[in-house]
Amino acid sequence: MSRVCLVIPSNKFDQYFIQVPLDILMAAGQLRAEGHEVSIWDQRLQDAPPVGDEPDILLISSAIADRAQCYPLDLGPIRIAADTAKARFPNARTVAIGPHGTHLPHATRLDLDVQHVAIGEADSAAVQAVRSLGAGVTAPVLSADTMAVSPSSLPIVGDRLKPYPNIPLEEFALPAYDLAPMREYTAEVIVDGLPQPGPCGMVLAARGCTYGCTFCHLPFGNRMRVQPVDRVIAEVEAQQAIGLEFQFFLDYVFGINKTFYTDICRRLRGQGVGWVGQTRAEIVLKNDVTEWAKAGCQGMWLGAESPAVAGTGVHKRVTEQQIRDAVLKLKDAGITPFAFILLGLPDDDACMSDWLVDWAGGIPAWFGINQLFLRPGTSLYDQLAPQHNGGVVPASWQEIQRVTQQYRESYPADLDDQERRLTALPNYLGNAIVPVG
Repeated sequence: MSRVCLVIPSNKFDQYFIQVPLDILMAAGQLRAEGHEVSIWDQRLQDAPPVGDEPDILLISSAIADRAQCYPLDLGPIRIAADTAKARFPNARTVAIGPHGTHLPHATRLDLDVQHVAIGEADSAAVQAVRSLGAGVTAPVLSADTMAVSPSSLPIVGDRLKPYPNIPLEEFALPAYDLAPMREYTAEVIVDGLPQPGPCGMVLAARGCTYGCTFCHLPFGNRMRVQPVDRVIAEVEAQQAIGLEFQFFLDYVFGINKTFYTDICRRLRGQGVGWVGQTRAEIVLKNDVTEWAKAGCQGMWLGAESPAVAGTGVHKRVTEQQIRDAVLKLKDAGITPFAFILLGLPDDDACMSDWLVDWAGGIPAWFGINQLFLRPGTSLYDQLAPQHNGGVVPASWQEIQRVTQQYRESYPADLDDQERRLTALPNYLGNAIVPVG
């Protein structure tokens, strides 16, 4: 059996919240169940690794579950985390897990200066990479193709390697909450109707999203996979037992499966748990959200993007009216509405005409902002990246960053100026909360 340390880098997104690294806890729980000695070094909160025996495998996350959908293109902070971990444990084998290695394995391995990358959903890839290493695999890219292949006969097939298959959710051990500083993780909790950073756990009841938005990176795929309801409740109760009375449901489309989510809400009623989730406007309009409120829902994020998103050609046909109706429906149920806004969508009339800023200021919801990045793993990247890279697909993360920069510079609006004005609005979420630290 191996001694495994899972490493989580710091990043610039930690200024408001430091959320639970749920996929890392999942991997840690399963690895421990398989007999390995496991530790977690969350460099966002821990200057030094936990005390214990020196690990022989370092699993370095490039983007934990809550960041994987909008993973960063700058690998600098991840490289710092990898170098820090290697300096502390110079004899350990190093493996990068997460979306970067999954989409550009060779470039990621070189940029992070690690021995291996593991391709696939982070928690499943972490577990199966350890299995592969234990079986003697030495390939630089660990994947489904290397699971049972003799290292001496392994063909070099580069980025065409298949990802590790997902471990069935019902087969995972419970997350290893005891290995992480759970009471120090935060998210937006609702206090007297206002969002504030506070202690918060995390649950991922269902993985995947069946909608085909071309700008969206789906680390859990486009097929819905649900955990057993008993398992979901067990995770909530385990976090309650360590003092976390508030949860963040990371599910991308909470409520899409009415039977499944109705069962969860029925089980949560009366449990004293407050929670925030995320979904789409049309899902809100199809559900009785008062049942969510009775189950403890205090806030819900909507992927609003833009009032003109339906006309941008990114396969998101949500209208401005649907967004407003969903926001008001949530408010009427006593649920604080939040809206994600995506700045820089192609052919976005609202963004190009400057309507987006006025619309965001008038929507009766708190909002957060993401800039559009062209990320590998999205069909929008496949469509636009070659156009900004001399007709060829970028081969490195540096090229990808330049592609996004060129896209922004060619955009027919000043996106930086719009972001400055958006963040000055009173309903911008960052103006309601105090940055951590």
